Amino acid sequence: MSLIDYTYSCKNTFVASPQLETTMQNTQHMAATKLLPTGAITPGRPQEKYLIPLSVILCIALVIRLLAAFFSKGFAFHDDHFDVITIAQGWLDGLPYWLHEPLPPRHSMLYVLLHYTAFYVLEAMGVFNPEVKMTVVRVLHGLYSLLIVYFGYKLTERLSHQQHARLVGLMLALAWFMPFMSVRNLVEMVCIPPYLAALYLLIRQDQAKSQKLLPYFWAGTLFALAFTIRYHAVLFGVGAGLVLLYQHQWRQALHLLLGFVLAAFLIQGTIDIIFFDYPFHSLVAYYQYNAANAYNYSTGPVYRFALTILGFLVPPISLFLVIGSARTAGLTPKLFWAGLLFFVAHSLFPNKQERFILPLLPLVIILGVVGWQTFVARSRFWQKRPKLLAYCWSFFWAVNLLAALGLAFTYTKKSRIAPLVYLAEKQHLEGLVVEFGNHSVKMPPLFYLGRMSAEYESYVYNGKKVWDAYLEGKKPLPENFVMVYTLNRDKTPRQLAGQIRSAAYRPGYVVVVGTQDMEARMQRLRSVFPHLELEHTIAPSLYDQLLHRLNPRVHKDEQVQIYRIEQ
Repeated sequence: MSLIDYTYSCKNTFVASPQLETTMQNTQHMAATKLLPTGAITPGRPQEKYLIPLSVILCIALVIRLLAAFFSKGFAFHDDHFDVITIAQGWLDGLPYWLHEPLPPRHSMLYVLLHYTAFYVLEAMGVFNPEVKMTVVRVLHGLYSLLIVYFGYKLTERLSHQQHARLVGLMLALAWFMPFMSVRNLVEMVCIPPYLAALYLLIRQDQAKSQKLLPYFWAGTLFALAFTIRYHAVLFGVGAGLVLLYQHQWRQALHLLLGFVLAAFLIQGTIDIIFFDYPFHSLVAYYQYNAANAYNYSTGPVYRFALTILGFLVPPISLFLVIGSARTAGLTPKLFWAGLLFFVAHSLFPNKQERFILPLLPLVIILGVVGWQTFVARSRFWQKRPKLLAYCWSFFWAVNLLAALGLAFTYTKKSRIAPLVYLAEKQHLEGLVVEFGNHSVKMPPLFYLGRMSAEYESYVYNGKKVWDAYLEGKKPLPENFVMVYTLNRDKTPRQLAGQIRSAAYRPGYVVVVGTQDMEARMQRLRSVFPHLELEHTIAPSLYDQLLHRLNPRVHKDEQVQIYRIEQ
């Protein structure tokens, strides 16, 4: 059975009858059966054997994630590199990023510590190449992300049945953004498995014959783990906890809270006690910063995330999933209100970066499939138009499969990474200049030079208190240290020449980003470096080229030319 044939068959729903109960799992929730209409078409045992098992779905998810891990280099956003990789490697090099600043970081130290550990182990094994390190990190993230597929399947199986669970599993495995985002260092993706696992424990306990309190405690600890990775994930736990209170399940709610508080204190509280002033100091600093800077980032109308969900999940199926999700409040109030609280809170807050809504998308898929497929089985409109529904699903899978495969081979931010990877091979590199023409300076990902390095301004002004020991003469810089200078419209060639003289690190190469106004730019460069020889040219990736063509005002032409400075 093909993937499209499978999704077409999913328009039908099991009937709640004694005959069906023999083929369903014993842990099927009774509320799910109440939503299934009498007279719906029931697949028999001969059809069951053709359904894709969970193990195959996990293998499919693994294959495409491994493709992304090995071939989709680069980083997606600023935070997933500069607030994770740069910090972890800096700690390994003895640079106290975050530790001497006035306020704690606004990002998960636990997540960075995990990367620090991975880099430490790799270097202990003799692996120092930045690209090899990042490949290992992407593979680990890809393996970890299989838990999203697993718990998504298991939750759906609990709420409905295996046919819907398989559809959810395939969607979580192959949705166009899932493989690509799953191998990135995005806390928005990394927080998903623990909160899904927590919800699974709650649903499984709801369906258990004997009521136990320990599962609620462990669910609380999993919510806490998600919280320490991405603070906003606490909203899922709050939503589920409020449902427990509404249902007068006082002891269950208490154990959920107890598990959360203990685990959050042991992880985040301990980190803040060791490195900062008091437990949860990082959380307080995070709240204060976001309250003061709510409008200083990407903002939008209150419905922006609603449009994001509809776009990410590919219309018209995305609309079906939203409708289906809205119909599950009675079936699974914990999941429904957990997701709704997360959505409403993010919609009301001014800062609306698209990645912020990523944690919610698996829950929308789970609830959407369960609610929509049940609705289709009752709907006369869709029962009379099965081909229309099949065409919708065919379009959905065509778009998702093509985009997922395309992104699995996409080198993002190539123009910022590839030049540094190329120059990392230069044994006697002391310094380099990155020239941006009339555009603003973009922070170079110096991790890919494979050695300790710094931008001139960051080193001299030392705003993050990283270079104190070196500036005060307590520690010498490594022999292979590289100083990186920048040049754009905000800096004159004379200022650049003065910086080079003061730092005593002579640049050997100039990296020219973009191809606009090349004559004037090269004239400026030659006023400082009279003898420049073009050595290497790097074209942007197909993905970056596409973004430039779609929106040239935001995504600039970033073809890179590397010039050797002749002495």
